[in-house]
Amino acid sequence: MLGRRRAWWALWVAGPLMLMGVAAVGQGADELASTIEQSLDGIEFRIELRPEQAAQDLVEQQRRVDLLEQQAPDHPALPVIREKMAALQSDLAASLAAAAEDAATGESAGTIPSAPEGLDTGLREVDTLQSQAETELLSGRPAEAADFLKQAEEQMAELETRFAGEIPQGHVPLIVAKERLATLKDQVEDSTPAQ
Repeated sequence: MLGRRRAWWALWVAGPLMLMGVAAVGQGADELASTIEQSLDGIEFRIELRPEQAAQDLVEQQRRVDLLEQQAPDHPALPVIREKMAALQSDLAASLAAAAEDAATGESAGTIPSAPEGLDTGLREVDTLQSQAETELLSGRPAEAADFLKQAEEQMAELETRFAGEIPQGHVPLIVAKERLATLKDQVEDSTPAQ
């Protein structure tokens, strides 16, 4: 009886570890690819408005692409992701050059209404919480990811309340943050085992 319990316990402990390796190549790689693609879409919006932030985000996504290449070098999404990364890097370089030229000549875009300083800072905090949630999700910890997402959602609601009336209509960083939050919540829900 004791030997059988030990065998079941060993399966209970080792089974999930073995499955994690399979999931990293299978569903984990698919989730990682999906996350990268969604993040790249968000970066595309930020390139014109916040090129410096977009540059940092691209560096983070490159780390994820490297991880995906290690986990699943033949993943069908990799060619599209690489192509999108190259296009975004090119767009970013052009945007940074234009921003530098505008700064040198003293011109500014002026056509895009600016958001209050505190809003952008708060949205960067939301972005950090969402990135932490992604990390937890990719590590197979949906409960911890849900905690980070709850904090991100509360932070976003507080920002919208505090800056009501001051947020420019169609403020892209806020829209991107909301879409990312909704996507991550769906991913957490899909990853949470049924009770």
